Amino acid sequence: MSIIKKFSKGIKALTNELNKPDSFVKGEEFEEYVRKFIFPISDYDLIHKTHDFNSNNGDYVESSLKPDFKFRDKKSGKEFYVEAKWRSGVYNRENKIEWCNEKQLRRYKAIDKNENKVYIVLGFGDKPIKPEEIVLFPISSCNYNALFDSFLDKYSFYVNKPVFSEYLWKLK
Repeated sequence: MSIIKKFSKGIKALTNELNKPDSFVKGEEFEEYVRKFIFPISDYDLIHKTHDFNSNNGDYVESSLKPDFKFRDKKSGKEFYVEAKWRSGVYNRENKIEWCNEKQLRRYKAIDKNENKVYIVLGFGDKPIKPEEIVLFPISSCNYNALFDSFLDKYSFYVNKPVFSEYLWKLK
């Protein structure tokens, strides 16, 4: 590859990164946090990860409609999906946190029913790489795209701690 082509590719990558919406940047940072701290390499094999903003920009990869990760629990061998969502604690008019849209909720529930179990990890705070609060719940326990604190409190999880296999499979 010529130096001009390499330079051109570098400029394009830099431009894409600079034009990436802030919500995508924060989402990707939180996904990194989830992989590092909640579902670490030592306990969970990564089977699938959805494509990032730049990969999907212009040529959308259909598998990106799946949850962010598909893992295999090294202890049990069970496979499951995880959708990571970062929120800065924004409540709607009804004092709920909207964690996804209706279409996403239906899609995650269908995957949970027809393929593999789906878990949702919500992160809250100022910085996605250092959340102040974590919530972890199975999609089967959730019927709404906006949640009250009472639901979130029920599934509160430790910050910077991995989820143990036994705990994960007992969540209802």
